[in-house]
Amino acid sequence: MQRIAQLIKKDLIVDWRQQNPISGILLYLASTIFATYMAFKGFVSIEVWNALFWIILLFTSINAISKSFIQEERRSHYYFFLCKPGEIILAKLIYSFLYLLAIAAISLFVYAVLLGNPINNYSLFTLNLFLGCLGLSSAFTMVSSIAFRASNRSIMMAVLGFPVIIPVLILSISNSYKILDSYVFSQIQGNLTALFSVDVIIIALTFVLFPFTWKS
Repeated sequence: MQRIAQLIKKDLIVDWRQQNPISGILLYLASTIFATYMAFKGFVSIEVWNALFWIILLFTSINAISKSFIQEERRSHYYFFLCKPGEIILAKLIYSFLYLLAIAAISLFVYAVLLGNPINNYSLFTLNLFLGCLGLSSAFTMVSSIAFRASNRSIMMAVLGFPVIIPVLILSISNSYKILDSYVFSQIQGNLTALFSVDVIIIALTFVLFPFTWKS
C-alpha cells in the first residue's frame, strides 16, 4: 500500500509540475460548455441536458486519461526494479478515477450554472455519476496501458476504447435520464447493479492484461 500511495503521489506531482495538460483540459471543458450554452441560448430539455453532459464528460475523460501511460514511457524499465505490475496499474486506476471524478464535479457545477440544474435526487445522481466515472476511467486506463506501446496511439485509443465504453455509456446515460425524470432507487436498482458489474469486469480485465502488456 505504501508503494501504491507513492505512485499516486508521483502522478499528482508530475501533473502539477506539467500544468499545461491540466490547463488544457480545463480550457477544453470550459469552452465546450460555453459553446453549448451559446448554441442553446441557456435553455435545453432534460433529454438534451443529460446527453450533452455525458458527451462533454466522455471527450474530456479521453483527453485527461489518455496521457496516463504516455508520460511513463521513459520510466517503464525503471519501474521493473521497484514495483509489481499490479501495484502500478492499481495506482493508475485510483488516480485516474479521482482525477475524472474531480473533472466531473467541476463540469457539473459549470454546466448547471450555465444550462440550469434539473437534478432533484442528488444522492442517486451522484451514485450513478460515481459508477460512470469509475467505468470510463478504468476503461481508458486499460486502453492507454495497451496503446502506449503502439506507434499510432490515438488510433489505438479510439479502436480499442470505443467497444469497451459503449456499455458504460449506455447504462450511465439511461440511469441519469431516469433519475432526472424522478425515478427512485428501486426503479433503477437493476441498471445500477449492471453498471457496477461492467465496472468490475473492466477492472478485472485490466489486472489480467496489464502484466503482459507491461512486460512486452
